[in-house]
Amino acid sequence: MSALEEDQFQRLVQLAGSAALDQRKWRWFLEELHRLSGGVRVQLFGHDSRVSTPLGVHEYGYDPDYFRSYEAYYGAMNPWAPVFAKAQVGKVLQSETILPLNRLEATEFYNDWVRPQEDIVGGAGTVLERTADRATMIGGNIARRDRDRLEVPFAQLLQRIVPFLQQSVEVSRMLGGLTLDNRLLREGMEPGITAIFALDLHGRVRFTNKQADQMAGTGDLVRIDATGQLRFTEAQPMVALRRALHDHIMPEASISLPFFTGANGKRHYMCRTTALSDREGPLPWLSAFGGASSSSFVLLLMCPVAPRASLKSRQPTIG
Repeated sequence: MSALEEDQFQRLVQLAGSAALDQRKWRWFLEELHRLSGGVRVQLFGHDSRVSTPLGVHEYGYDPDYFRSYEAYYGAMNPWAPVFAKAQVGKVLQSETILPLNRLEATEFYNDWVRPQEDIVGGAGTVLERTADRATMIGGNIARRDRDRLEVPFAQLLQRIVPFLQQSVEVSRMLGGLTLDNRLLREGMEPGITAIFALDLHGRVRFTNKQADQMAGTGDLVRIDATGQLRFTEAQPMVALRRALHDHIMPEASISLPFFTGANGKRHYMCRTTALSDREGPLPWLSAFGGASSSSFVLLLMCPVAPRASLKSRQPTIG
């Protein structure tokens, strides 16, 4: 790279570092990456491998209408994502390495979402971090006519910037954990034993801590369904959660009443919901979809409590 190009690369590094503290800066980073790569459409996104659904996307260069359709429908059928999510962390792969072109062209996703956008079959991407069931990835799409000119240079640029992106994602996740711990303490709940489910206003799970992962894994009290939504196994807490999500949409509602689960003899939990926005500090998940920052999430907090003791009548004391 020339001296000017090196300056441009350092600008990318600075923007990636800034995004660790303020996720709005991801759009600035992606805009600069789009420009330096010659117009590649770029996105930073999360993927839930349990239900094959997107967990938030920061993007630049795509048609907004297509990203709305991606959130509503096509994201769950993206044939690149499940293969991509299992790739080696930090290694940039080009599009046909991830999925052969003939297999892509046989999908509804290609016919309805890829081809209408100038046939964006080319590109490259990598996994920045991965847990047992979720991955954070970055990639770009290139029109078929531009693949020979743009794909290899874009892959090389992406490979060079990967360590800085991984550091930014890790710092954001660590700081986001502190944001959640502070919220738990404000709510009078113990961080070490409280399960945290971060939900969007449609009830889809965007983040779980270790305790919530374990709880959803057993499926005794809660589970995550095929659409990524949280479901209680008991009817009454499910109704209470739906009511709480509705209340948090209303601007005049600021407090949601606690409710309980575990009435069927399982371990008892007190459940509370509270609104959380990215204005309160870094969050440990991607807080945007389609490039527009989401202003609000709902935290479902579940803390174990002792079961209510049955009342026994007392015999009168004589003498």
